[in-house]
Amino acid sequence: MYIVGLHNDEDSGVCLLKDGKILDIINEERLTRKKLQSGFPEKSLNYILRKNRLSIKKIDYFAYGWHSKKNNQSQYHYISKLIGRLSECNLKNPKILDLIFERIKVEFSRDTATFEKFFNSLKKFNIPLEKVRFFDHHQSHAWSAFAPSPFDKALVFTMDARGDLKSASVSIAEKSKGLKELENNLSLDSLGFLYGQITYFLGFKPHRHEGKVTGLAAFGDPKKTLHIFKNLINWNGKRIISNLGYFRPFFTNLNPKLKNDLKKFSREDIAAGLQYHCENVVSKYIKYWIKKLQKKNIKNICLAGGLFANVKINQKINEIKGIKNIFVFPHMGDGGLTVGAACNLNFELTKKSKIKLGHVYYGQNFSDREIVRVLKKFKKKLLFKKLKNIEGAVVDELIDNKVVGFFQGRMEFGPRALGSRSILFHAKDKSANDWLNKKLKRTEFMPFAPVTPIELANKCYENWNKKNSCTPFMTQTFKCKKDFILKHPAVVHIDGTARPQVIDSKINKVYYNVINKYCNITGNKALINTSFNQHEEPIVCSPNDAIKSLLSKNVDVLAIEKFIVKRNE
Repeated sequence: MYIVGLHNDEDSGVCLLKDGKILDIINEERLTRKKLQSGFPEKSLNYILRKNRLSIKKIDYFAYGWHSKKNNQSQYHYISKLIGRLSECNLKNPKILDLIFERIKVEFSRDTATFEKFFNSLKKFNIPLEKVRFFDHHQSHAWSAFAPSPFDKALVFTMDARGDLKSASVSIAEKSKGLKELENNLSLDSLGFLYGQITYFLGFKPHRHEGKVTGLAAFGDPKKTLHIFKNLINWNGKRIISNLGYFRPFFTNLNPKLKNDLKKFSREDIAAGLQYHCENVVSKYIKYWIKKLQKKNIKNICLAGGLFANVKINQKINEIKGIKNIFVFPHMGDGGLTVGAACNLNFELTKKSKIKLGHVYYGQNFSDREIVRVLKKFKKKLLFKKLKNIEGAVVDELIDNKVVGFFQGRMEFGPRALGSRSILFHAKDKSANDWLNKKLKRTEFMPFAPVTPIELANKCYENWNKKNSCTPFMTQTFKCKKDFILKHPAVVHIDGTARPQVIDSKINKVYYNVINKYCNITGNKALINTSFNQHEEPIVCSPNDAIKSLLSKNVDVLAIEKFIVKRNE
């Protein structure tokens, strides 16, 4: 049985399941070269069909992780919840009622337009509507977190700006029973909108540059601005609730009074207050549900939704007393809805709630013949040779202080480069964060992330253990040990934390061999691993993308499969 998961909003993409097994996952941006590409994922769908020698007729079902409000039961639930929320508001103030209806109007109009585009694309591809199943946005996020997690039983939390009129949800999931949503938050009370609008206020792009704000927060004093964020949106003892009016649930339409209040403070102090407040609110939310369900003795937590791209928040969750382990779906944003919707449908059809996700290398790969064909197009500009020992050659280049573009095997999916399309450099140079980011035309505040062999990880990161489910996918920060901080300054944040990828040979053998050999020879315990792309570009996908990056001098050397490639200078 073939199930295709589809997503056609921002960061659109496709996932293919065969009998409950992942065959392929890819996001449209990698093929169109447009960051967070929205719209129907035509190139991705065509690629997956062609690669697997399938036609539309051979696909049994298509799963779409949005627009569940077309379902009457979902509509009634929302109306009931909205009435309850209205009863809490000061409706004598007409501006509050106008704000609520403005939010509802925007959501319905945008979702209707997105659905119409989706429906028209179905007709273009001759996909019968009866083969399509629609699932709730946050339920799809929840399934993406639980189904591939290593847990048979977990509490599942989702948080983002909004989706199907919600901004958060909590569910209980069991292997034999599937997933049941217990509660949700309306988009009127959205931490995702809060983080996005402060991102916008600070001069960045919301829904794209929130990570910059997280990095900026390390340089500020949260105490100076915390009172503002507490007054915007907070935990009331049972749920997250906003001060509607002062808080406006949009990315860019901020209350003028809020703007004036924020202008009194530095960018760093604003970012610090926002980050600290969000960490506290999310922690209280999760602690509340752990305590409420303590009789069920659930110690594992699954997370998905764009807010959990925030690795500092994930660290705080992992440190909550009573939590044994957390799993953050590697593509926690909307680009991961394809997997969640497909897993949801797979459970409905087969009652099997789990899928295997030992890695994220489900994208394109390229043969030596394909690579040589592209290399020859640039033969006047390049020098290249095929090697028997590519690992040794890469290590030699790294020891020689070269910036290496590392292109090996199937491309990873998700926002993190995890060794298939990575840039590698040594972690000893504290200034690398400045000059390498300038080289890549990036404006980042956080140092680069480290990649460490699994055998050395407990010597680098406090409270790390082999059962950690986040470090293979770089979705959580850890406090670093003193010796690691001293010897690897390029990958340690100002607060002494790092966002590591811990790699073993089972996940990615060639990548592991390079990291492990480098560490054995040098005595170091990590390398810089950053994404192989320039600022505002998707991570490279094809040999052509990688070669263009080399010629643009983003990297000194390209290691592409068994080939070492350099500029002919």
